[in-house]
Amino acid sequence: MKNKNLALVLATAIVLVACGNQGSKPKEETKQEVIQVDKTKTGVKEVKDDEKKPNEEEKERVPVVATNLDEALKIFHDHNFGDGSFDAINIDKLKVKILDKDIIYSIEGFKDGKEYKLKINNKGEILEEEVEEDDDNKKLAIDFTKIISGVDAMDKAIEGQDKKAWVKEYEIKIEDGKVVYDLDIENGQDVKIDATTGDIIERD
Repeated sequence: MKNKNLALVLATAIVLVACGNQGSKPKEETKQEVIQVDKTKTGVKEVKDDEKKPNEEEKERVPVVATNLDEALKIFHDHNFGDGSFDAINIDKLKVKILDKDIIYSIEGFKDGKEYKLKINNKGEILEEEVEEDDDNKKLAIDFTKIISGVDAMDKAIEGQDKKAWVKEYEIKIEDGKVVYDLDIENGQDVKIDATTGDIIERD
């Protein structure tokens, strides 16, 4: 009888935990469920001058480390560059360099006629930062909801290559109005990938 009661208590606890998890589902996951298909297959978005900053309530807690690209991007968006410009900076280029014991993220963006650059390591430490005038008057930014992940791009890049091949760095950038992954492969061929379709554009 005791075992039966214990099983009933455990089952109830599992149901309550499951319900609680559904109620506290991260906003990022919720957004992913309603993502629309990118019919243009470019992976870019045009930035309008009247775009609003996200409400404070919509901001996610900023991580203290950058063990992956999402965490690095959150740190970038929360960083105050000294002129009060943070939050909705539009990103148009980033590079991920994979070292033996570290990952270095170099992120570039623009907003209100200025360019912002930030270099972050995987401990969440700011290594370099720079603010300068946007002489190119940039209007196209990367739409991260419309492109494949860095992990998927790396898997695609080393597919069919030597077993010793590995990605030592990759860059996400806009070329001819489209977002591409440019991957630097150690012990193999460098690869450029269409960031929206995952198709290989070229091998070098």
